[in-house]
Amino acid sequence: MNTRLSELIKASGQMQLVYKPVFLRITDPLERIALDQLIENQVSFFHDEIYGQLQELVKMKNPAVRIKPEEYPELIQKHLGGRDIHSYGVWVYYPWSRRLVHMLDEEEFIKVRSNRNQYKITLKEQEILNTKRIGIIGLSVGQSIALTLAMERGFGELRLTDFDTLELSNLNRIRSGVHNLGIPKVVITAREIAEMDPFLKVICFFSGLNEENMDSFFSDNGKLDLLVDECDGLDIKILARFKARELRIPVIMDTSDRGMLDVERFDLEPNRPILHGTIENVDPQNIKNLSTEDKIPVMLQMLGVENISLRAKASMIEVEQTINTWPQLASSVALGGAVGADVSRRILLDQYHDSGRYYIDLEELIADKEKHSDDKKVTRLNPFKPLRVEELEAIASKALPALMPDDIYPDKESISSMVAAAAAAPSTGNDQPWKWYYKKGTLFLFHDEFRSHSFGDFQKTASFITFGAAYENLFVHALSLGIEPYYSFFPDKSSEKLVASIRFRKLNPNPISDLLKPLDQAIFKRHTNRIIAPKAEISGDIYSRLATLAESIPGAKIRFFTDENDMRSMARIIGACDRMRLLHPEGHYDFVHREMRWTPEDAEKTLTGIDIRTLELGNSLMAAMGVIKSEKVIDAVKQFGGGNALGMLAMRTVSTASALCMISIPGYELKNFFEGGRSMERFWLEATNLNLAIHPVISPLYLFSRILHGNGEGLDEKNIKELQYLREAFNKIAGTGNNDAEVFLTKIAIAKEPVLKAHRLPVKDILNFDE
Repeated sequence: MNTRLSELIKASGQMQLVYKPVFLRITDPLERIALDQLIENQVSFFHDEIYGQLQELVKMKNPAVRIKPEEYPELIQKHLGGRDIHSYGVWVYYPWSRRLVHMLDEEEFIKVRSNRNQYKITLKEQEILNTKRIGIIGLSVGQSIALTLAMERGFGELRLTDFDTLELSNLNRIRSGVHNLGIPKVVITAREIAEMDPFLKVICFFSGLNEENMDSFFSDNGKLDLLVDECDGLDIKILARFKARELRIPVIMDTSDRGMLDVERFDLEPNRPILHGTIENVDPQNIKNLSTEDKIPVMLQMLGVENISLRAKASMIEVEQTINTWPQLASSVALGGAVGADVSRRILLDQYHDSGRYYIDLEELIADKEKHSDDKKVTRLNPFKPLRVEELEAIASKALPALMPDDIYPDKESISSMVAAAAAAPSTGNDQPWKWYYKKGTLFLFHDEFRSHSFGDFQKTASFITFGAAYENLFVHALSLGIEPYYSFFPDKSSEKLVASIRFRKLNPNPISDLLKPLDQAIFKRHTNRIIAPKAEISGDIYSRLATLAESIPGAKIRFFTDENDMRSMARIIGACDRMRLLHPEGHYDFVHREMRWTPEDAEKTLTGIDIRTLELGNSLMAAMGVIKSEKVIDAVKQFGGGNALGMLAMRTVSTASALCMISIPGYELKNFFEGGRSMERFWLEATNLNLAIHPVISPLYLFSRILHGNGEGLDEKNIKELQYLREAFNKIAGTGNNDAEVFLTKIAIAKEPVLKAHRLPVKDILNFDE
C-alpha cells in the first residue's frame, strides 16, 4: 500500500491536522490496489478531467498552430504513445474533502499551470524561484500572500506558522468556508495551496512561532530566503526580526492599511535598525503579555501615527471598548497579498534591493477630484486681545485706593520677588492668565482673558481659582519678607479685567502667619506629578496636616476618599468627563491647540501650556496621543458612538492613588473660587513639603458647573443627560450639594520627582511698574 496512505489511515483520528494529499501512480500495481481501496471506502467525489489537461498541454506545445477541435483526439493519442489515459499522470487524493482528482504528473502539471506566467516570469526565473524558501508568520494577511505566491509558484518551499484556529469573525478577510471553523489556519492555508497545486512543498508549524521553535522555522532543511511577517504578537514580531537580521534574511510586512508594505533588507544591511529604528527602546519581553488595547500605542509607534488612515486611527481608540481588536477588510488584505507576493518575487530574483515603507493607498489614488486631508486646519477665533500696558495703567489709575495709615510701599525688588512667587502658581492648562501692575504702593492683579479663554473656563471660575492660588503664593512669600498683603476684590461689570488690588503692611506675627511661613520653601518646588508609581498608604496624620492647611481659609472644606470602591467610582466619573471634553469640538480644540505643547521647541518658545513630556506617558502612549490630536479622528469616533477609551487614562491614573481629595467652599460666586484657590494652594504647598505627588483630575468640576449653573450651556442633550447621571453618582460618593464653589479634585500619591516641570513666563513679561 502507498506509504502516505498508510500514514493517513493511522492519523485519521487527527484529520484536522492533515494537510498533505496522497499521490497514486497506478502504473505501479500496489498503487493501483490502493486506488481501488480508496474508491471503494473513502472517496466521496471523483474528478477526472485529464483529457482537458492534455488538450491544454498539446496546445501549449504548439502555440503558433491553430488546432481544430476535431484534431485534438489524434494529437492526444500521439502524446500518450500507447499508454492508457486512465493510468496516465497521477491520481491525487485529498483526505480532508474525500476528493480524488486525476491530473498531469508534476513536470507537465507545472508547465501547464504556470504557462500564462510567461514572460512576466521567465523559465530561468521560475527555476530560481523553485529553489527559494519563504516563511510566513500569521495567516490573516499572511494567507492572502501565501495563496498569491502559490498561484505564481513563487517558492520551492513555504513554511507557515500560526497558533490560531479559524473563527467566524475571521471570515471577513480570510478566504475560507464555514465548514473550516475551528480548524487551524495553517492547515486551511496549506490545504488550499495543495488543492491548487499539490506539488508545492508546504510545512506547517501548528503552535505559532515562539522562542522554542524559531531556530527550526528559520533554518531546518536550509535557511529561509525571505520572511513575511503578518503576526499580531508584537514580541514575536520583534524577536523574529532579530533572528532574521542575525541570519541576514530580508523581511516584508503588509499592514492592510493604506496599502502599506514594509521592507527590511537585512540580507544587504546586516546592521539595519529593527523596524527602521521605530522601536529601539521597546523590550519584546515587556510587551509579550500586553492586552490588545495596550499593544496599540506600540503599534502606533511602530507604524508611525501620521501614516495611518483616518478610520484605522479612529478604530484603534475603540479597541476593547466597542470592538475586540483592530479591524481589517478583505479588500485591503487581498491588496496586501498581491503587493506582498510581487515584492517577494522581485527580492528573490535580485530585482529589488531597497528597504523602506511604501503606500498604495486606494482611497488616495482613486478619489474625488476635490481632496481633503485627514486633519482639518481648525482655527477658532479668540474674542479677546492680550492686555496692553496702557489698559493696565488706565484701569489702575481709576481704581487706585486710598492708602491706610499702616500701609507700606514695598520696593520694586520686593514686588518682583512676590510676583515671581505668584507666577509659580498652578493654572488650568498652564495658561498663566495673570498680568500685574504696580502703582503708588498698590499691586493690581488683572485677568488676561486672551490667555484663559477656553471651554474649561466656564463663567471664569477656573481662572479665579488660579488667581486665588497666585495670590496665596504672593501672600506666603511676602510673609518671609516681613510683609503682610491684603486685597480688595474687584471683578464686577465696571472692570471685568481687574481681579484685585493688593496693598501691604508690616507683618505682625500671628498664628496664621506662623502656620504659613514654612510653605514658602515649597513655592518653586510645587508641580503636578503625573508619574505612575506603586500604590502606597498614607498615614492619617498626614491627611490631618493637609486638612489643617486647606481649611485655614474660612469656609473651605476638604474631603478625602480612600475607599477603593469610591475611588473606582470616582475614576469612572472622571474618565467619562475626560471623554466628553475630548469629544466636544471646543474642548478638543482647547486640548490640542491651547493646552498641549507637542514639541519641546514649542514648549520652550511659548513658556505656557503643558509640555507633552510632562504627562509621563512613555513612548508608546505618546504615540497614541498623536491619534487624539486629529479632529477628523474624533469626529469619526463620535459617528461610531464610541470614545470610551478616551477616559481610560483616568482609570490608570486613579488606580495607583493613595487617595482622592476635593476642596470646596459654600456658595457659587467668583470670590469663593478665588478663596478656594487659596485653600488649594495651601494644601498643595504642604503636600509638596510632605513629598506627596499631586495630580489634579478636575474635568468633572468644570463640566458639572455647566449643568448646575448654566442650563447645560454649550452641551448637547446627550451630554446633559449623561452629566446629570454622573452628578448624582458624584454627590452620593462625595456627600456634596449643588450650590458650592467646587474648587479642586486631585489624586494624592507617593512617587519620584519628575525630571521635567512646567515652564513659566518671566516676571518682566507679566509685571509692569508705573513710571
